[in-house]
Amino acid sequence: METRGALRVSLVVMFALVQGCGIQVVPTSGPDLSSSGLAPAEPQTSSAPQTASIPQPSTAPLNDPVSTSFLPGGSPPEQAPAAPQGTGTTAALESWRGGKLPPAEFFSLLAPAVMEASRRTGVPAAVTLAQAALETGYGKSTIGDAKNLFGIKGTGPAGSVTVPTREVVNGRSVTVQGKFRKYNSWTESIVDHDKLLATGSRYARAMQYRTDPERYAREIHKAGYATDPAYADKLIQIIRENNLVGLTTA
Repeated sequence: METRGALRVSLVVMFALVQGCGIQVVPTSGPDLSSSGLAPAEPQTSSAPQTASIPQPSTAPLNDPVSTSFLPGGSPPEQAPAAPQGTGTTAALESWRGGKLPPAEFFSLLAPAVMEASRRTGVPAAVTLAQAALETGYGKSTIGDAKNLFGIKGTGPAGSVTVPTREVVNGRSVTVQGKFRKYNSWTESIVDHDKLLATGSRYARAMQYRTDPERYAREIHKAGYATDPAYADKLIQIIRENNLVGLTTA
């Protein structure tokens, strides 16, 4: 009896110690853990399982040079200045060495640089393309190495060249020696052409019709751009046959 009493006292003392340590003995339908002294983990307070946070892929556009999604503080590093507009579009033009081209190829080659100049000056791109085609014979003659696409006379950024040229004088076509502007690049020739028409006082009236390429062509002819009496008609024919208005406004 004393042994049983002592055992009962020992069990009571052990139970009190267990309770004092905050350890609960929880019934379970699984394996009996009471003999090992371990208790199951307490259940989570949330009904949904917790998962680790996974960074999501950046949603920055593909053409964005730097995505700041994974950069400390979200600040991009310093970047090189953007290239000037138009440099890429004129690369093919500047690699051209001159020479006659089929009309479609000729216009496609010049169009990017011509349209860029037109956006800056307001000079109709369709007229500029037609003039380049007429003055050079679609690239056949660019006045030697002058890169002069429009037959503009005088001294240019790279000097001048003197060559024989046909002019209409007193109703007669004659050959005279003409001094023509020389350029460092084809693009420079286009820019100079548009600057001449956009700022030259004699072409001020023509600029009033910059949204009407055919009327514009007639006005620059009246202002003395060329001596050929059929000059404007030839430009308009080129514009219509090659749909240059559509090409430059698409």
